[in-house]
Amino acid sequence: MKLLRRAAPAVLAAVGACAPGLDPSITVVPSSHVDSGVRRTDVPAATDRGTVIAPTDHGTSIIAEDAACANTTATAARLPVNLLIVLDHSGSMRDGNPSKWSAAVGALRTLVTGLADDVRVGITVFPATSGDAASAASYARPQVPVAPLSTSRAQVLSLLSSTMPNGNTPMNCALSGTNTYYQGFPLDGSRNVILITDGQPTEECTTASRCGGFPPNPSCAATQAAITTAAVLVTVAQGARGTPPIRTFVAGTPDATDQFLSDLAYTGNTARTADCRSTATCHYRLSTGTFGADLAAALDDIRGRALSCEFAVDVDPARVDPLHVNVDVTPSGAGSPTVVPRDVNHVNGWDYSTGMHSVVLYGPACSQVMSDPGVQVQILFGCPTVTPG
Repeated sequence: MKLLRRAAPAVLAAVGACAPGLDPSITVVPSSHVDSGVRRTDVPAATDRGTVIAPTDHGTSIIAEDAACANTTATAARLPVNLLIVLDHSGSMRDGNPSKWSAAVGALRTLVTGLADDVRVGITVFPATSGDAASAASYARPQVPVAPLSTSRAQVLSLLSSTMPNGNTPMNCALSGTNTYYQGFPLDGSRNVILITDGQPTEECTTASRCGGFPPNPSCAATQAAITTAAVLVTVAQGARGTPPIRTFVAGTPDATDQFLSDLAYTGNTARTADCRSTATCHYRLSTGTFGADLAAALDDIRGRALSCEFAVDVDPARVDPLHVNVDVTPSGAGSPTVVPRDVNHVNGWDYSTGMHSVVLYGPACSQVMSDPGVQVQILFGCPTVTPG
């Protein structure tokens, strides 16, 4: 971990730059205790004022007096949650007694009616009910766009009531269109997808060939499955690496293979446990016989996990030197604050959102704040930015 020490451009007036009085939430360690303010392991213990410490494999990074001229902190507010339900209503959803479709509708009704009015929810069904179901453009605007449930709830419930299972499973079309939709999404907050499916993606919006006949030729079906699942994984990865990222929660039956669905959830940054890849359990497994109950439990869990890792910064970006900003995370209870490094590769740390009006946490840094509803995130202005190294 290292401190970014480039000089600020003259036109940028960093908030809290080099003022004699430091914010009381920061303890400044005198430069005699450190090596140029970068890292040492023999740092003093934290005081009641809260020394900001960032542990690394090479020692401990601290903000030293000769590098720390910040006197301003801002508590960052967690941004709202946006949920887009991407629902498979292909012909196979008619199977079961009761059908998987009726079970899915019941579970989604319970979710939508139970969420608060200010939670933002929308829905896309695939295949599309209008336009070309085999084109990603048909999914670039959801049937019900994401909006606070105070305005979208009735539309979501109406769509669920008026739609019946039919057609293929153009999953890559739906998810590609979803990426396009979220890329132009005008509202703040985390972008989340809840994918609910009962089968393998079909060839639409991929390079796979259509397999004729019923049942299809096994060799053709295997080749098609390999191509279509790979294409869907690429699409989800593109969304997950965007700015801001799109997280994809996955709930599906083994008909789509547990390995594919688990890999999809892992790629979409919603793995349920740290070691779920080895057991193909990163997704929510829906059994045909208990489809409704399994989906209801999955949706209840997703509702809690969909908390945002994006935090608003109530500061004019034009007045801040972006190389002198740090993110400080304090767990609930009596935990000590730690500095999260800025990571432009989005592996473990934070980075600015587009326009610098918020910061987004990635990887384990995001997992930490997701697992602690009482966590406090603060933005420290004026000290050289801590980065991995």
